[in-house]
Amino acid sequence: MAMPPVTAFEADRWMDSDEHPTGRGSSFKGFVNPALEAPRRFLKFASTSPGLLTIVSTILVLAILAAGGAMVYSSQNRQAQLNTLVSQTEPLSDAAQELFNSLSVADSVATTSFLRKSTTDAATRDYDAAMSSASTSLIRATSGIDNIESREMELVLQIQNSMPEYVKLMSNAQTHDRLRNPVGASYLAQASTLMQDTMLPAAQELYSRTSEEVSTQQAKLSAPLWFPLSGIVAAIIMLVIAQFWLAALTNRRLNLGYVAATGLMLFALVWASISAALTWHAGNQDVQGTVRPLEQLTAVRISVQQSRTQEALGLIQRDYGEDRQQEFSDAMADIDSKLEGLRNQVSHPERIDTAREALRSWDESHAKMVSELKNGRYTEALAAALDTKVSEEKQDGKKDLRAADEDTSDYTVVDNEMQELISSTREELRDILVEGRTAAGRVTNLVLALTVLSALCVFFGTRPRLQEFL
Repeated sequence: MAMPPVTAFEADRWMDSDEHPTGRGSSFKGFVNPALEAPRRFLKFASTSPGLLTIVSTILVLAILAAGGAMVYSSQNRQAQLNTLVSQTEPLSDAAQELFNSLSVADSVATTSFLRKSTTDAATRDYDAAMSSASTSLIRATSGIDNIESREMELVLQIQNSMPEYVKLMSNAQTHDRLRNPVGASYLAQASTLMQDTMLPAAQELYSRTSEEVSTQQAKLSAPLWFPLSGIVAAIIMLVIAQFWLAALTNRRLNLGYVAATGLMLFALVWASISAALTWHAGNQDVQGTVRPLEQLTAVRISVQQSRTQEALGLIQRDYGEDRQQEFSDAMADIDSKLEGLRNQVSHPERIDTAREALRSWDESHAKMVSELKNGRYTEALAAALDTKVSEEKQDGKKDLRAADEDTSDYTVVDNEMQELISSTREELRDILVEGRTAAGRVTNLVLALTVLSALCVFFGTRPRLQEFL
């Protein structure tokens, strides 16, 4: 029996069938095969001049952006830390310093007012202002401490707990003094002992700790950003090498795009290096040149006030033996020596000269006071201590002091000069810290702009060379 004839359509139908059966295996191979081929194709592309040029330019752009990004990130991080230093750490140190000074001023003013045997409006105003300043500084210090379990918070709480007791003792002393009750001197001695033995040492330690923290943080933040700077140096080296390679590849000496990119990165390096050098100098010279004198000026002022307090207590208690006199003389010599050493470290040395002159005059008045006291002339001794005059004899034959509304003694001159020096030195410190923060911001903005422009220069420098191969 004969086979039916096969049409041409059916004869060619076998060509439409798949060579391999369809299924999961074929789809997996269709995905894997191109992936396996990618490295071979990339190597083949890299072996060509256009491919190699594309790869080199891409690496250069990434290196430039990475170097600039590292510098920008580091500068922004440093700027944030400087913000913390300016807005939190330094104000805390200032609050501690103001607390230290205010407590000492309050004790000195309160004690000295007893010598006049009358509480003048000026003395009351000065005492109230000092205690108010101490309370405000205590609040500022408390709000500036983050760790409630720190030693700083412990010191603040110690002062805070002692302040009401001191105010109570001093209030009792003033009340009895107005009533001419001798027991007022006992209350005054207790209050002064509490201040000298408990409150002032705590305030001094608080100030020392916070001041040291300012110095430590500034020294840390003034260190050069070595890692970002090394990234910029590496990018410049890569640009120089690529310049020579491109010159050999294209038989041209210079590529304007690469030259411009190299110049921009060099400028960024120089700018960042100069900024780092200035910041380092400011941190290690200017800051240390203000922090240390500020600490010493504060210590000198406290010593002056403590000497005044001890002088007043000796008169009030009518107990001025050889030991107390020797202690005062040693304190005067130490203060004068420190002032002499500070003369070349402050911006207003004429204030140091004025303070030293007043200090010598105070020492002479003190010697006169001791002489009058030893001779039994108590009123004249008070006049020498307070730098006031003795009035004419009253009808009962007794003498009295001609009280002044304001204290114009040599001690006041020394204290005022110290206060002005402390204020000006602190302003200098803040200016240096703010300038460091501003410098960090300038580095961030300029380096970011220069690195972006440098990357664009590499792109536009590579593009014409690629077009030559097309």
